[in-house]
Amino acid sequence: MESKDFVEAREVYIKTDRIQGNMVVLKESENDTHYFLMFVGDAEITAIAKEKGLVEPKRPLTHDLYISILNRSGVVIERVEIFAMQENTYYAKIYVRIQGEEAVFDSRPSDAVALALHQKCPIMVSKKLLRRELSPEEIQEYEMIVRTVKF
Repeated sequence: MESKDFVEAREVYIKTDRIQGNMVVLKESENDTHYFLMFVGDAEITAIAKEKGLVEPKRPLTHDLYISILNRSGVVIERVEIFAMQENTYYAKIYVRIQGEEAVFDSRPSDAVALALHQKCPIMVSKKLLRRELSPEEIQEYEMIVRTVKF
């Protein structure tokens, strides 16, 4: 895909909710009305929270180990792309440079985000995966529709 098909997610937010679960929200900017939302497990939210400086584990997490090995081997993570959803599963790729050559690896988006945050490299999200925030008027309109529909 071309870069015009992607936006760079410069804002990464995490939310943990007992009922809904762990969520990661990616946005191009704080005020952007479009966003990417994914639900992640406890280990994944911990890795992302660590990279955001919200938690400090006593021992290295799995992605820390991988990054240490990659850095020692001279591998440079250049960017990650969250590019597709198939059968309710998101797909990501990690683009790296190994001895001057680009290589691409399949990844879960949550792992890709944790690696990208650690390495401070771009997180690219396909525009087709973005959702639009509803305006207060739209929310009110939907609430009225729900109240009038009989189940």
